[in-house]
Amino acid sequence: MENSPQHRRPRPVTILLILVIFAYPLIIPVAIHLVPKAHAASFTLYGRVLAPAGWGSSPTTVTNPGPTLVVTAGDSVSLSLFSGDSVQHRFCVDFESLPDYICNGNEVSTESPIFTSPTVATRDTFNAPTTPGNYTYFCTIHTDAMNGTLRVLPLIDDAVTSITTSRSFAYNSVTANPVQVNVTATNLGSQTQSFFVSAMANSTLIGNQTVTLAAGQTHQVTFQWNPSTLAKGIYILTAQATKVTGETNLSNNSITGPNFTIKFKGDVNGDCKVDIIDLSTVGAAFGSSIGSAAYKPNADLNNDNTINIVDLVLVAGSFGLSC
Repeated sequence: MENSPQHRRPRPVTILLILVIFAYPLIIPVAIHLVPKAHAASFTLYGRVLAPAGWGSSPTTVTNPGPTLVVTAGDSVSLSLFSGDSVQHRFCVDFESLPDYICNGNEVSTESPIFTSPTVATRDTFNAPTTPGNYTYFCTIHTDAMNGTLRVLPLIDDAVTSITTSRSFAYNSVTANPVQVNVTATNLGSQTQSFFVSAMANSTLIGNQTVTLAAGQTHQVTFQWNPSTLAKGIYILTAQATKVTGETNLSNNSITGPNFTIKFKGDVNGDCKVDIIDLSTVGAAFGSSIGSAAYKPNADLNNDNTINIVDLVLVAGSFGLSC
């Protein structure tokens, strides 16, 4: 992918008024957005009020209190419910710190249909509370005679959700203003987390930084990058967030961004040779600044947002060279 330039002796040139104009579109940074992976938890419960009363994960393991159900904040929880004694039961989660064994208010969203079968499951699905802690599940018909603990753990999920650049190219061996690389880091979890964010161009480190984000917070990490020492070629930009202890969803801890091109010094039009066409392009845009109609990003070799004598000299200095 990377080419080693073969040099031939440059010929002297006289810079004249250039009348040929070659226009190149402004490169717009690319943003890539990821959707966090959904979490889910499934349990099987057998309920009884006849001795032995309580809940169990099988017909022979019923106790009161029943088994502790461990989920993550915001999980989608699926239950397969059986009546171990063929008596009517109905599952619910009590949100109070001191349970009143009454299923009301927001708790109704966790309430199951009545179930009576010891062999055919009744399904119940609800979302776990978003606040970590211990909650009480119970039978709305037999209250504290059938109860257990729903333990909600904090959601731990850090991510990088986009990577953009201020321009999509640079010139090899040209002293220039740095390219700005922006990485968007997000804490998708339910508690404050610190994690390490980095950006790479292929295997070359662009930069790294530690961020501390509150639950749900997003932060843009900016790296000032000087890529002029890289060889001519196309580089794939990536961003990474380190795994945090307890994190299980790693699908959003890395992201592949846009390609970044390192151009041959002075080769404004990308044809692998520096000639009158390249001088023409710079000359036609001479004196323009970013935001003006005449400004051409490729002609701004040193990335100072202005096309001036510096850019002309850079092209002239490589005149006659080829990749």
